[in-house]
Amino acid sequence: MSDPSPAQESDITDFADQDDDVIASWEVDAGKRGSAGVTGSAAVAATDMLAALAAFPDGRGRVRSARLMPSMSGAEYRYGATVLTAHRRDAVTPTVSGDAWDLDQ
Repeated sequence: MSDPSPAQESDITDFADQDDDVIASWEVDAGKRGSAGVTGSAAVAATDMLAALAAFPDGRGRVRSARLMPSMSGAEYRYGATVLTAHRRDAVTPTVSGDAWDLDQ
């Protein structure tokens, strides 16, 4: 299994123009398994997502903007745009800028 390549700044949307309370959320779906996390940097989120996705032979991952909002149960994430999507198959992980989460492979 090859190591994931680091995320390039040109591959993701710059969060600098957004409000200070915007965070980067990442998730990986590999069938019955997966992983997720949040960070203040879209580049770090992309790197973390690609590293987590590399642990699975097949799956998909994405990085989205998010805000933590108060709710009746305490707090919840409100998701914004998907800024990077990756689909892994046969140990190869191409990335697409933007939303390609539901892309049929």
